[in-house]
Amino acid sequence: MANTTLAIDGHVHLYPVFNFRTAIERGCENLTRNAQKVLKNDDRIVPVWLLVERADSDFFNEIERFSERDLSPEFGFKRNGASIRIEKSGETILYIFAGRQLVTSENLEVLSLVSDFNLPDKQEPITKVIEAVKKAGGIPTLNWAPGKWFFNRGKVIAEQIQKQSPDELFIGETTMRPTVWPKPKIIARAEQRGFRIIAGSDPLPFSGEENGIGSFGFLLQGDFDPDSAVESMKKILLNSPKPIQLIGKRNGVFTFAGRQYRIMAEKKQREK
Repeated sequence: MANTTLAIDGHVHLYPVFNFRTAIERGCENLTRNAQKVLKNDDRIVPVWLLVERADSDFFNEIERFSERDLSPEFGFKRNGASIRIEKSGETILYIFAGRQLVTSENLEVLSLVSDFNLPDKQEPITKVIEAVKKAGGIPTLNWAPGKWFFNRGKVIAEQIQKQSPDELFIGETTMRPTVWPKPKIIARAEQRGFRIIAGSDPLPFSGEENGIGSFGFLLQGDFDPDSAVESMKKILLNSPKPIQLIGKRNGVFTFAGRQYRIMAEKKQREK
């Protein structure tokens, strides 16, 4: 076990329309490049993806199929519980951790990180979902999404920020808050209470979106044991003595608008 710099994309979806090799190569390149922009040393950077799979996705358990389809023989992977280690020519190049994007009965998103825990969508209120994630050993995260933290749902989030412990719950940001959109007041209040902000790229289910994996994320340092990757990742996330440093950037307004239009159309079609 050694002190390691982890460059983490904290909001990764993987879909069948993606080319898995492209996702790996671009995701690692983006995370490494964005990390190098802010680091002042030559520490080795380990790319990490935290999956947050939707109810209709199960990439983590279907990696064999996508590997056979898209990866050449120099690539390999090793599964260890809720983690997958991706290798190229015998060298570890990426860690992928299981996780879920859970939808509460209030239609809010709670991420269950570093865990294969799952719940049916829209069946339980946010408090029960958060507690269920913690009980299952996952790391719960309140995920900001366009339009979802306003009005009554905003009050629900504000209540959770008041009642939950900052030591056990994160706030999630993604590329889907465009750069022209100021930091929401509710996120600023959460930071004042000590809640930590993590970030991720949030790729959408369209071909080519895999190129954006790693474009937004965060850095953490800690003792990472490759043989106990899940336990190490949880400890570093929850107990790292150093502050989380965001890397990369969110979408510009035109990129955001195009992506938002496409995902709303896809959601409407999916829910017919």
